[in-house]
Amino acid sequence: MKTLIVDDNALVRVALRHMVDEVRALTFVGECSDASEAFNFLQDQAVDLVLLDVEMPGMSGLDLIRTLQNPPLFILVTTEPAYAVEGFDLRVADYLVKPVLLPRFLTAVQRASELFEVKKLAVQPELEHPGGPDFLFARVNNQLVRIDFSNILYVQALGDYVSLITLVKKYTVHMTLKSLEERLPPARFARVHRSSIVAIDKVASLEENSIVMTNKDVIPLSESFRSGFLKKMNIL
Repeated sequence: MKTLIVDDNALVRVALRHMVDEVRALTFVGECSDASEAFNFLQDQAVDLVLLDVEMPGMSGLDLIRTLQNPPLFILVTTEPAYAVEGFDLRVADYLVKPVLLPRFLTAVQRASELFEVKKLAVQPELEHPGGPDFLFARVNNQLVRIDFSNILYVQALGDYVSLITLVKKYTVHMTLKSLEERLPPARFARVHRSSIVAIDKVASLEENSIVMTNKDVIPLSESFRSGFLKKMNIL
């Protein structure tokens, strides 16, 4: 993972740099002494992981995370463990308390690596062929698993994750529902709720405000998506 170090203390940056160099999975790409400098760095450089101090002059580390539209992974580095709660609300990978010890650093990096593997290729379509692919690949537990569109029953959003419920099992991947919706063929799938997409051919029946799938699961039908959904259904 391409790793950036952000801390206003030069000695801490040096110590973290030595630890980064000890881990084969990490590649040091730069260091910044404050959050504003880090913000500019992240606009121009590809970074996978940021070792981020929380308390810095001017913009704090937590404020930096909030300003980024497509943030990389973060491991917080702080003197106050209390920041961990707020950090996890921002979905940081882990936090380290200064002075940072190598064993704890390695544990945090392992957690970040696992999240990175999920995030890196959450859903990847197969190479295009005439008519487009009829399947996708999801990264699940560090493996790429093929999921045929014909096996998908429905999809539900879970924060920054989505669950694909298929005929055989459920797969959870790290991506937004909107991103996944863009990869699904619109003729075969329909958004029915802000947190749900259904496979049209897996709909068993319609009720007033809900959809019953062929596996008997019931999915809410939002009024804002009703019209678009009904247009896709072959209603007599």
